[in-house]
Amino acid sequence: MKIIKKNIKIVTKYINEYVDIEESQYTNNRKAISLVDTNTGEPVAVATVNLPELQPETPNHVFLKGWSENEGLPEALADNNIVRLTGHITPTGFVEAQEAILIED
Repeated sequence: MKIIKKNIKIVTKYINEYVDIEESQYTNNRKAISLVDTNTGEPVAVATVNLPELQPETPNHVFLKGWSENEGLPEALADNNIVRLTGHITPTGFVEAQEAILIED
């Protein structure tokens, strides 16, 4: 895993803490974004969902979870310049994933 941002304050309906943003890969080499507690290193949330049936538009294209415990997380990541939301929504069964581009410094 690669830390892409450290000590970022994330505030959503269910998260209100400082986290480090980590980038990793799913087994099919798609990008994954996770949040870990800055102080303890404990996992806080996985922001992405792997949709292997879809071809990403760019290598930095990700699908973000914004439902259940991740409600508001895509917007919080965008507010902290981690991702740029594209405005596209992708159905994933009973919910919808928000499409985004991972911003690399």
